Amino acid sequence: MIWDEAKRQIVIKEHGLDFAEMLDIFDDACAVDFQDLQHSTSKEIRYKIIGKTARYGLICLVYTIRNDQDRFITAWKADKFETNEYEQNKKS
Repeated sequence: MIWDEAKRQIVIKEHGLDFAEMLDIFDDACAVDFQDLQHSTSKEIRYKIIGKTARYGLICLVYTIRNDQDRFITAWKADKFETNEYEQNKKS
């Protein structure tokens, strides 16, 4: 996992979340992970994962894959819609 340090600091300041403390989101068996078509381009496919972390609970993480590595772009606490989507996935 990689990220831009300046972007990491912005996410810490604006959302109180640290990329370095959310790596376990990919370990959540109930996480919802999908292509973010709205924010993808022909040059870069973005993904959004809604999942639980030990440190922050339920969050959303936007990332892309560059040179075979997950590159974190931004993250925030899950809102009501995202929480519902996660809960629906847990039921299926």
